[in-house]
Amino acid sequence: MHKKDFADWLMLIKKELLLNYRNKTVIISTIMIWVLFIAATICTILNYQTDHKQRQAANTLFRQQWEHQQRNPHDAGHFGTYLFKPVNLLNAFDTGINDFTGSSYRVEAHIQHEISDDEAVNNDTAMRFGKLTFALILQLLIPLFLLFNTSTSITNEKENGTLKMLLAQGLSSRKIIWTKVWANYLLIAAIVLPVFILMAAAVLSSSDSALLLPRLGWILITFLLYFLIISLAGTLISAISSHSGKALLMALCLWIFTGIIFPKIITGIANRSYPLMSRAAFSDLVEQGYRKGLNGNDPYAVRGERYINSLLKKYRVDSVAALPFNINGLTLQFNEDYRSMAFNHYFKSVEKSFDQQQHFLTIAGIFDPFLSTKRLSMALAGSDFYHHGQFFKQAQTYRNELIRRLNMQLAMHGKGVKGEYIVGPEYYSQLKDFKYQLPELSQVLNLRKVAFLSLAGWILILVLSLQFIASRYLAYHYAAA
Repeated sequence: MHKKDFADWLMLIKKELLLNYRNKTVIISTIMIWVLFIAATICTILNYQTDHKQRQAANTLFRQQWEHQQRNPHDAGHFGTYLFKPVNLLNAFDTGINDFTGSSYRVEAHIQHEISDDEAVNNDTAMRFGKLTFALILQLLIPLFLLFNTSTSITNEKENGTLKMLLAQGLSSRKIIWTKVWANYLLIAAIVLPVFILMAAAVLSSSDSALLLPRLGWILITFLLYFLIISLAGTLISAISSHSGKALLMALCLWIFTGIIFPKIITGIANRSYPLMSRAAFSDLVEQGYRKGLNGNDPYAVRGERYINSLLKKYRVDSVAALPFNINGLTLQFNEDYRSMAFNHYFKSVEKSFDQQQHFLTIAGIFDPFLSTKRLSMALAGSDFYHHGQFFKQAQTYRNELIRRLNMQLAMHGKGVKGEYIVGPEYYSQLKDFKYQLPELSQVLNLRKVAFLSLAGWILILVLSLQFIASRYLAYHYAAA
């Protein structure tokens, strides 16, 4: 690009930004957006502090109850505890599915629980209208403002007669179109970037900043790509429209379809195409698999007797009393292992349906940049279905290891004890707390690479379309006029 061309670009972009600055509608819209951001900031801080304090209080309470026990290890397993998914600032930035899927897991002997859905039961309002979050503003409200601004950028020039003047002065239609794109894109970037700077400052002050800051950076990249798509699409609408009213209508229809109608339709299709087993049916299958065996021909009592006989044979003794450990602890753990195996066996079909739904939504996102952006935002914030599944798997692993340790404590130390074998706080206080680990960022990016490729593909398609419009349609149409 020659220096003169570059100077022309800067002059035109400066002119557009100045016009936006003088435009009362743009100023009022910007003020409204910032008011919403301030409201979202207050809601985010309050929600984060409330959720964080509630989880800390609950963890402290259940830990104290656990440590101060004076009972048989297996009875302690029945008493159990609760595990809570920790909340971080990015979860508050984009709550994703956390409001609907739950964040607590019950640890209990003999029963493999799923994650509690009490949050979903108590969040009917959030389900209907959604919480006011940064993600909601960035995904829906700013694109609406940007579409309205860009979709009239060229039609206003047409209606005011200034487009002919610009073309007559030797400016190419390509330069005019790209000036509109970049001026509006820079405007929206100037509105949004301070929000991310404040978010980065908040993340840096948190204890897990090393994990969250790179994720916030990728969220920023995601939305910058998304806003570029919106700028390109709005300018394209303006270039092919004959007047502003038609352009605004097209922009509104595009926003409603991509941001509201299409995601609802696709989610409904995914649910109908890959239906989930009901919780009652799943629980019944697990119970029947445990009682009758996974093959339907290995009853609970027969399995237990076979296991005891294998122990007698292994240790070369004739009776259970002669075994060098408390047989109750080992048989309890044997049955625990089989129940876990039955749970995992039937859960595979449920997990398969979930995976099919998620894959379907990923593919559907190729046709809707909003859907891809929303899924990327949730994934990077740690509030999507993948992170929900990771919390469940880690909680289940912790639960299985804890129950095993309690049963083995009974087995190894409960032999020959007069009366019931009891352990106290000295033992229970040694048991480790549950620590949820966020998945590696590289894993998340790899799982969402289709969404990134989709955004890049839409940018390429829209750029080529605008280039075609600039070189063929716009200049020809107004030269003829």
